[in-house]
Amino acid sequence: MQWWVLLVSLVSGGVVAYAVWLCVQIRRQTLVMARSYQAVMRGSMDAIVLEDSKGRITHWSPGAQALFGYSADEMRGRTRQCLIPPEQAGQEDRVLSQLTDQVKSMATTRVSRAGVAIPVTATYTAIMDEQGKHAGMCCVMRDSQRQHLADELIRSMSFNDALTGLPNWRLLRDRLWRAQLHSGRQRTYFAVLYIDLDDFKAVNDQHGVEAGSQLLIEVGARLMAAVRQKDTVARLVADEFVVLLEDLGSDEFHARNRANAVADKILDLMEGRSFKLGDAQVQCSASIGIQVVQGGNGHVDQIIKQADAAMARVKQGRRMVARGDYAGKTSG
Repeated sequence: MQWWVLLVSLVSGGVVAYAVWLCVQIRRQTLVMARSYQAVMRGSMDAIVLEDSKGRITHWSPGAQALFGYSADEMRGRTRQCLIPPEQAGQEDRVLSQLTDQVKSMATTRVSRAGVAIPVTATYTAIMDEQGKHAGMCCVMRDSQRQHLADELIRSMSFNDALTGLPNWRLLRDRLWRAQLHSGRQRTYFAVLYIDLDDFKAVNDQHGVEAGSQLLIEVGARLMAAVRQKDTVARLVADEFVVLLEDLGSDEFHARNRANAVADKILDLMEGRSFKLGDAQVQCSASIGIQVVQGGNGHVDQIIKQADAAMARVKQGRRMVARGDYAGKTSG
């Protein structure tokens, strides 16, 4: 065999081997993409629907079945019109007829298999072929009510204590800042009561963590009962609570007396009757520090620290101080 014939044979064999290897790699990548697509379709709670160029449904995700009640077999080959209320017929078609390679979102309504109207946010994306021609549509629909509830839950988790449901430190700081601004404009007083439970650790040690958690929930409820609707009761950490009393008037002496009256009421509610924690009856008292403020120039964290310091003085001299300690005025 001449050398050039051998060379051609080797080169040809190498080309064929490379072509085979390349086909295998493309097939593997295609399988990975297909599996990824199936994973997205199965895992998404949103309704994902694919349509061909004539508007016929080719793919119907499990999320779509859960939201609308139709199975994939029932919807394959049909159009979205069966989901659109009669009064909205044709509205989306006019909008989507202008869609090329853009993404379009709209608030609209769909009707489930049970005949229930479901408000949704529908996001349409055009599918184009290799020649740039319209080949279909991908639509992702999300239940607007569910999204609203999810947003509310996230907001609640950000601003409310998970155990008691009371405002947390973040929300308290915001309301305290607003109270400062209002106080500065109106020249009125507001007060911060820093409350620490006495011997809370003993409750946990003797009755368990669940009993301690139940005690904190009950304390939060009694604090709410001691204040007005416009006031704020917040839980900071562990057994420490803060009460924000707004609009205590423009007279300092009167504001001070009103703040101490609320502290009295809180202690009466705390000590007046025991807390039932499972089979146990527990007595609970608290130490309260009070900071009365007028004006909005002070830093909110400083006001909390001053009320906390007043509470510490009460706790140190608990036998001598029966009620809340007045920490003095902070002027803006």
